[in-house]
This record gives sequence, structure tokens and C-alpha cells, in this order.
Amino acid sequence: MAEPPRVAAPLAELLRWLAEAPTPLSPGMAAGPPGGRANVRAVVADLYETLVLRTADAAFLRACEISDDGPLERNRQRWILAAAHLLWHPAVRGRSFPDAAVRKLFVQELPALAAVAPADGLLTDAERREELIRRSLRALGLLLPGESAEAAEDRLAQVDSVERHRLVATAAEKEKRARVLREEELRRRAAEEAASKDTRE
Repeated sequence: MAEPPRVAAPLAELLRWLAEAPTPLSPGMAAGPPGGRANVRAVVADLYETLVLRTADAAFLRACEISDDGPLERNRQRWILAAAHLLWHPAVRGRSFPDAAVRKLFVQELPALAAVAPADGLLTDAERREELIRRSLRALGLLLPGESAEAAEDRLAQVDSVERHRLVATAAEKEKRARVLREEELRRRAAEEAASKDTRE
């Protein structure tokens, strides 16, 4: 089985490219209000045409554009803008990619990431920048120079906010179930002891 193609830029260069992204990565509403905020729909449309070599359909653009001005939605938009900036790196945008790969990144990967991790981490945490890079490259079927597919998966697992959140939530749910069982057992024992006491009396 052939290895996936490799991006021409090393991880350090991509990390620096993300760190030097325009800040703040602030999404505007779909109409693109003044004040320096990005029109997310327009950014994604331009990127899609560059990467897929055809115009994005309306359904994909609707899935990417901002739907309200709440904090969770704005966080998702900031991740989308950061990913768009990353994929505008010459080492990435010089290639073409399948429509399904780009959709997977923007419609599945980024919303899942935005649901558990604030985009502010991109400004302060190198691991969050690395996670975005690795998620994006995996979705597009690319590897970093000199890195095997197995090593790439192992490293992504180490910085994976989504999986970490899932594990924490699973552990919390297990502890909650165990606590309920312990409480039920205590109530059962108390009821048995009360019944035994009534019988003796």
C-alpha cells in the first residue's frame, strides 16, 4: 500500500505560519460587516476553489458560514478561519484535493474540535496549533516530511483535544454510575437492617 503524499513544509514552519496568522481571527456575520472581521463564507469559498479546483456548492458554504453570534458558534468560526489560513500555506495550496477530504475537515473535524477547545488556544498553546495542523493534514491525506503514517497518528493522539474530552467524559460518567450504585447499595442495606430490626422487635 502506497504511503500518502507529503506536504513540502516541516512542522516547525507550519507552526510558525499559524502563530503569525492575522489576530484576532474574528469572524464576521455572513454579510461581512465592517471593522476588519473576516467574511467566513468568502474565505472558505476562495480556499475551496483553490484546493478542489471548482466552485463550492451552496450546501457546503452554508455549513461553514456563521449562523448566529453566540460564543460557541464564533469559536467554530475562528477554528475555520485558522484552518483556512493554515491551508493557504504555499506547500498545501499548491496541490489539489478531493472534495470529500475538504468537506470532512470543515464539516466534521473542525466542529468537533471547536466543541471542546477554545480557539484562543491557537494564540497561546503550541499543542493546539499542532493539533490543527495534524488534523488538517490527516483529513487531506498528507504526511509531514520524514514522518510515517503510524508516527503521525501516535502524535495526533497525544495532542487530541476531542479524544481527551471523550475520555474525561467517559470517566466522569463511569464514576457517576458507580456512585449511583454505591448509594443504591447503601439504601438497600439500610432497608434490610431496618427490616431485620423490626423483625427482632
